[in-house]
Amino acid sequence: MTEGSLSRLPRENIPLPDGSVLRRRSLVPDDAFIDAVAADVEHLGEWLRWAQHPPTREETAGFRAEQDADWDAGRSFVYVLTPPDRSDQVIGGGAMFPNGADGVLEIGYWVCSPATGRGLATRAAAALTEEGLGLPGVKAMEIHCDGANVRSAEIPPRIGYRLLRVEPDEPQTAAEAGQSMVWRRDGAGPHSVVQAP
Repeated sequence: MTEGSLSRLPRENIPLPDGSVLRRRSLVPDDAFIDAVAADVEHLGEWLRWAQHPPTREETAGFRAEQDADWDAGRSFVYVLTPPDRSDQVIGGGAMFPNGADGVLEIGYWVCSPATGRGLATRAAAALTEEGLGLPGVKAMEIHCDGANVRSAEIPPRIGYRLLRVEPDEPQTAAEAGQSMVWRRDGAGPHSVVQAP
């Protein structure tokens, strides 16, 4: 999407096949978010610029307020991933947001280290993709990830994305190589999806 906002908002709770749930960030207590990120800064901070240090209560409340305003205005949508039947524990997250291309939403995703290796990031990315493509005016979804982030780069082709290009990008964390892989999935036509492990 470019300027403006969507005429219809995505679901606030998106259940995944394993029972875990992507929940609108404001539906999960700040303490749960703070605890998850603070306990995993070394892992998350490798690839996420907002996770370079344990979040403070003030930062977390401020970001949540901004994210709420953007959600309500139909601009961008931030989720956290919670285990089955637990809205007070964060094991990852994701987001959908415009990236400047007309009719395109970009998604991002992350998983805390204790929850890696179970296919959660793949299932979360697939769910966000389907949710985004179901919104009015959205023609395609994109995933951008640094070429050095091998585990993240394995996800887009599993869920029907194709590699559009690799382009220079300013590194945001110490682990990034500065080469962004741009993946796209169009809304039309069938897509073969490889199931997460």
